[in-house]
Amino acid sequence: MFLMPGKLAMAGLALAGLTLAGCRSHKTDTAAGPKRSKAAATVVVDGSSTVYRISKAAQEAFEAVNPDITVVVDNHGTGGGFSRYLQDEVDIVDASRTAKPDEESKAKAQGIEWTRFLVGYDGITLVVNSKNTFVKSLTVEQLKKLWQPDSSVKTWKDLDASWPDRKIIFYSPDNDSGTFEFFTEAIVGKAKSQRDGVQQSSDDNTLVSGVANDEDGMGYFGYAYYAANKERLRAVAVQNGAEAKPLLPSPETIADKSYKPLSRPLFIYVKNSAARRPEIKQFLNFYLENIQTLAVKGGYDPPAADELKENKATLGKLYPGAETAATASAAGSQPSPASK
Repeated sequence: MFLMPGKLAMAGLALAGLTLAGCRSHKTDTAAGPKRSKAAATVVVDGSSTVYRISKAAQEAFEAVNPDITVVVDNHGTGGGFSRYLQDEVDIVDASRTAKPDEESKAKAQGIEWTRFLVGYDGITLVVNSKNTFVKSLTVEQLKKLWQPDSSVKTWKDLDASWPDRKIIFYSPDNDSGTFEFFTEAIVGKAKSQRDGVQQSSDDNTLVSGVANDEDGMGYFGYAYYAANKERLRAVAVQNGAEAKPLLPSPETIADKSYKPLSRPLFIYVKNSAARRPEIKQFLNFYLENIQTLAVKGGYDPPAADELKENKATLGKLYPGAETAATASAAGSQPSPASK
């Protein structure tokens, strides 16, 4: 079962003051150059800036009860995370999409095996400036017209004759982002296919600031970044079909999967060879044992009951015959955000 939506929403409000650094601004968190020593009691996580929030919550809670293990969490985008992973620089990849066939084939060619776990659900959120009062909802067809390559839409008036004749300023994640890939495939129909002239960034907070400071700005990113900045932005409802009702992303519409086509699952990919290390095993057990609380702390919907069981079964295959419950749980010992 999902946590109660109302309580989840209140938990999201507690995140409103959270400030996260962007993907490539975390220079002190990791070294993307020389390969690190496997002997060090260190867990390296990299990838999606969306899933980053969940893994960062896991890092902070885990280190509070097990300070002898260092957990490094960075966010160079899902594609960047898989790239570092295949260079043997990362133990766990945060992914806001499933691994692509070429990533799978490269891993297989290198003899790398991984295990995937579902850690939550997100709804990619289309946002405009808080002063924009005329764009309340858009159809998927209008979104495609806006974002497709060679789009003829330059101004709001080009999209709707009753709207202002002012140039739209577009913001989006960069090409390494799983959010970018998912959005373009869901809306345009082809992954990584998007109009020219978009201001792209690997840092979701840069995108937030861009739209928040530009009266004619429009952009998209993970729901948690919108939820933490509601006073600066306004979400646009999405209408998926002529007869459909326009829906805003929310803990409720993401949880029941009615927010289409921009709801999506979130994953972590764990390298099986790395998982044999004691520090990886301890962190992974902790992460999955507390995923309901950690997903909410990150600003997302947690896995459902059947998905939690599937995660547990998958973990059991990774560690056959071993106890897979987390040892100590800072996240579990504290009141759940949903209970506040």
